[in-house]
Amino acid sequence: MSPIADPRFGAELRRLRTEARISLRVLAQVVYQSKSQLHDLEVGRRRPSEDMARRLDDALHADGRLVALACPPELPEDGAHRIAFAARHPTRTDPATVDALADLLASQRRLDDVLGAAAVMPAVRANLDLVSHLAREAHDDLRGRLVDQAAQWAQFAGWLGIAAGDHNWSRYWLNQALEWTVESGQDALLGTVLSFRAYLAGQVGDTGTLLGMTRAALTKPGMSPGQFAYDHYQLARACVLADDRQAAIDTAAAADERAIAALEHRGEMPPWDYYRDRAFFDLEAGTTRAALGQHEQAVALLTAGLDGLDAESASADWTGTYVCHLAGAQLAVGKRDSAARSVERARSIAARNRSGRLSALVRHLSASVDN
Repeated sequence: MSPIADPRFGAELRRLRTEARISLRVLAQVVYQSKSQLHDLEVGRRRPSEDMARRLDDALHADGRLVALACPPELPEDGAHRIAFAARHPTRTDPATVDALADLLASQRRLDDVLGAAAVMPAVRANLDLVSHLAREAHDDLRGRLVDQAAQWAQFAGWLGIAAGDHNWSRYWLNQALEWTVESGQDALLGTVLSFRAYLAGQVGDTGTLLGMTRAALTKPGMSPGQFAYDHYQLARACVLADDRQAAIDTAAAADERAIAALEHRGEMPPWDYYRDRAFFDLEAGTTRAALGQHEQAVALLTAGLDGLDAESASADWTGTYVCHLAGAQLAVGKRDSAARSVERARSIAARNRSGRLSALVRHLSASVDN
């Protein structure tokens, strides 16, 4: 018997036999098998040998379809070729293919840091179509892993939409990520998706949803330490927008403590938290101090954070946002020349990443620096 038969073999055998109006008993006599053996083939309890598939194919005039399902091509070893193979044969997806998709997602995240959201989105769109299809097709023990992987791809797509300023794209994929994450039961990812959904609300001026979603994210018991710290910073800034200054100050202090704890447990961070290091938390702390009007602290923290970024992140789209926050804080403390240099740096990052969202921030700051 073949160890690699396509799981669709049984359903195709039953379809062909039913269309031909041949009973199991009669077909069994034609191919020299017992009725129970054919029944086991149809329900997937038995896998066909190549010889049996050929006899059934001839008996049902299947033009080689049953033989092809009984003896599909071998799975390639290389990750990229495995993914391409899965696109052509979705029912042949195996754990190694899911691992290859996870590796590809990790590389796409890093590529976003280097090239920006606009450059990465076309490839991610194609991969989303594939992963979504595989998740829909999966009905076996592999479904949980595929749905979890699909949720991670959708969460990343949601981020890309935020970075590119495409709010409709972002909202669609974050909502899809929520659906898949609820099914997968991955609380750490669920907290992240809720946090990104909150961030998106903040981008469009919806302070109520920003507060509500961030608080909801913080209730998830499995949230990673890095995400937990980040969401305290996000909540502190939301409290500023809601005119609750004392809550903002208290939450910012709690965020600093959570950031220290997160850095002590970096090994526990999930793959999508790869960038939450000391530099990142300095940037978050600086942005929060700027929101609180503590501009001297903001300049120091934002400068330290930007100086601490690795080479790949130094010109990333998201880095440009922090450069803009630094320019604003520098203006607030009267360092106009420094602010002008920061604006030019942000302008260069925006052009490099073709970021309309960041370009709009730069134009707003330029007007303030020029006045």
